[in-house]
Amino acid sequence: MINKISQGFVSSLYSFSGLVIAFFISWIVMFKVDFLYPTFYDLLSIDETILEFGPQNYYKKGFELTSKDTHISLFSDIVTAIHNDGVGLDKISYTYKNTENFKVTSTFLHQAEVTHLQDVAYLLSILMKMALGFFVVWCTLSFGFIYKNKPLPSFKSQIKSILLFIGYSLLVVLVIGPQKVFYWLHTVIFPAENQWFFYYQDSLMTTMMKAPILFAPISIVLVVLAFCVFVLFTGIVKRVENK
Repeated sequence: MINKISQGFVSSLYSFSGLVIAFFISWIVMFKVDFLYPTFYDLLSIDETILEFGPQNYYKKGFELTSKDTHISLFSDIVTAIHNDGVGLDKISYTYKNTENFKVTSTFLHQAEVTHLQDVAYLLSILMKMALGFFVVWCTLSFGFIYKNKPLPSFKSQIKSILLFIGYSLLVVLVIGPQKVFYWLHTVIFPAENQWFFYYQDSLMTTMMKAPILFAPISIVLVVLAFCVFVLFTGIVKRVENK
């Protein structure tokens, strides 16, 4: 009985480690394409959100006068900065022409936004290290299976475990509500003294990302991509094992 439980735990840990690696790879891929922001920009009509709330911003002026290319470039700058320990966040800026047709340059983020994104950068750094840790676990378990001449967990059992994990996770999110889960995670993860919620009138960042709406399609693509990577990765490993 104990041996079966031990085997089940090792098998589940192996599958979960593989899933974490798949998410890590998928995240890197999405990072390289700016999380498909240019595509979602059009699908979510983010330009209309900027035109509506840009003039209402309490801290910054003229953002509604900027172009789609500027918005895509700013999003890319933020993505790059949070994957580089937050370096350069306070330097991100945009340029617009005022009513007198003079070019005006303004920093994009105010201090509370910079602090929040630095928190995000710190969180990403931790998650990346954890992903590398799971990679070590996966490699160690793989070596253990091979060294002891035991078969790796079957492709079918791994897919079943992952689908159950993803399915239950999505069910919980849908029952509670994606927005509630999103907000709850922020209260748990980020320091209580640092602001993480911003109204559109408070934040060009929130306006430009149409937060939290933008994060839903990004999450869906990330999950689907991670599952595909997991299937491909597991299939390749099984092929190597059978040779």
